Amino acid sequence: MKRISLQPLLSKSSMTPHFVDTTNSFICSIFLASCFISNATIAANNSYSEKAIALQNIQKRIKEIELRIKSAQDETNKSQQELRDNEINTTETLTDLHIINAKISEKKSKLEEMLFEQAEHDAALKEEKEKLIDQIRAAYQIGHNDYLRLILNQEHPALVRRVLAYYDYHNRIRSERIEQFKESLISLEKIQSAIKDESVKLEELKLKHKTKLSDFHEFRATRRDINIRLAKYIEEQGIKLQIQQENERQLRILFQGLKKNKVVTKEVFKEAPRFNTLKGKLNWPVKGTLSKEYGANKKSGDLNLKWQGVLINAEMGAKVTAISSGEIIFAEWFRHLGLLIIIDHGDSFMSLYGHNQNILKNMGDWVLADEAIATVGDSGGQSDTALYFEIRKGTEPINPSHWCKW
Repeated sequence: MKRISLQPLLSKSSMTPHFVDTTNSFICSIFLASCFISNATIAANNSYSEKAIALQNIQKRIKEIELRIKSAQDETNKSQQELRDNEINTTETLTDLHIINAKISEKKSKLEEMLFEQAEHDAALKEEKEKLIDQIRAAYQIGHNDYLRLILNQEHPALVRRVLAYYDYHNRIRSERIEQFKESLISLEKIQSAIKDESVKLEELKLKHKTKLSDFHEFRATRRDINIRLAKYIEEQGIKLQIQQENERQLRILFQGLKKNKVVTKEVFKEAPRFNTLKGKLNWPVKGTLSKEYGANKKSGDLNLKWQGVLINAEMGAKVTAISSGEIIFAEWFRHLGLLIIIDHGDSFMSLYGHNQNILKNMGDWVLADEAIATVGDSGGQSDTALYFEIRKGTEPINPSHWCKW
């Protein structure tokens, strides 16, 4: 999978903030200082030394708050990096598990073919043995004396030779065929044994991958609990607005950077309808329920923040499809949005798909409308299984409900 070395921040009210800038610390410092100075003014009769001690206490409290915020920031960044690595490892393990399952199916099919071939050989061997037994029985029924008379027959020596040669030839050919069938059966048994051994190893590898996935999920749950606690603590420090504004600025930078790297449209897509002609005609990227709508208020206290996309609740692993043809210009883990795909549809239109469980395409791939590009998940620190979906014209988000139909 190709990587883009961008580490900007994306924000949603349900997501965890991940950094604290010096402005926030400065604002906190000013606020605390003003509170303490007011107390100092009320105590105007205190001595100079008492005021000096009060100022020192102010500075100490400010320093403690700055250290707590810095510590929360460092811990959040560390936890988010671990979550990023975990989710990338999860999608790689899912891909490996898919390949292993395919190989197991292939081996089972091959084994079934060989068992069928073995049954045919067994039947043929049984038939040849029965024919040989019939020949031996027929020869016995002629009788030893008759056989001697046939040998001693002087009237028709040529006939005797032909009859003897006939019996000898057919017995020899049948014996050879029996040996050939035996050798084939031995060869088949060896191949079957090798396939069974390989199948056992694949099943063991499959079990290991499932164990890894279980460990990844357990680790992810722990990381999410930590992120939730850190998010609550940082939010209590009054820095949420600054973080979300910075996140939005970084998202604009991401889209602008991706736009500069846009590749010229391939010939095969030139016949596709232009995106601006498809308003109200596009299919939603996944079947589910809208839990957050475009333009709705976020739960952010007194802050006037709106949803810039939609959140669609859907089943874990459900297929996510492209709403229109275009080029994959981003297919990577992205902070707060987890495993993220962005498609450039031309004419400055882009669509964004976040919180995926697994990415099925690579950056630079071209996709058609309704082609599967990912599976629904909860990456990026989500508590629920859902797809975050945006449509943008340039860097400005637009309402997906005006473009997509159920």
